[in-house]
Amino acid sequence: MRPLAEVAGINPDTYSPKDKWAFVNYLDTSSITNGVMSDIQLINPDTEKLPSRARRIVKANDIVYSTVRPNQLHFGIISNPLDNMLASTGFAVIRSKYDYISSPYIYHFLTSPDFIEKMQQLAEQSTSTFPSVKPSDIGTCLIPCADEAEMLDITDKINGMYALVSANHQENKRLAALRDTLLPKLMNGEIDVSAVKI
Repeated sequence: MRPLAEVAGINPDTYSPKDKWAFVNYLDTSSITNGVMSDIQLINPDTEKLPSRARRIVKANDIVYSTVRPNQLHFGIISNPLDNMLASTGFAVIRSKYDYISSPYIYHFLTSPDFIEKMQQLAEQSTSTFPSVKPSDIGTCLIPCADEAEMLDITDKINGMYALVSANHQENKRLAALRDTLLPKLMNGEIDVSAVKI
């Protein structure tokens, strides 16, 4: 067992308005639930006010984990982030330090029912307005770690499972878009299916 902060960076990169990005793709805590993203706001800082909480820089394979009300499951792995992606400071952004301890492995640990319950209990003891934990609370949690060779084997298996989950999500999105395109045409008669035999 090792503290998470030993194997992963917690909030490793912070955006400053001095960086002057031409645009920002902003992820709020309510926009991701149990690994599924629903909405990302495209913001032009020259013409729109950037939310003050838009500070956590997100890179490929970072984990975003909401520190507010952990039992609401606002977390996910950002496998393919958009350009100039920022997450709310309501997230802890977690980035693995080692290839043999992959993001899916860490994510699997962080999203286990036992860990979520532990974080929720800790959040309910907080003195802040909403039940919340600090990123340092997550960093001090112990994560199971074997030797490097065994971890590589475990990581390979978990990465394969999460790659399949990701591919299924992408296929579901593609099929939903196809349905949304074809169904109106079917309903208004643009597509004739009378000759199709079922």
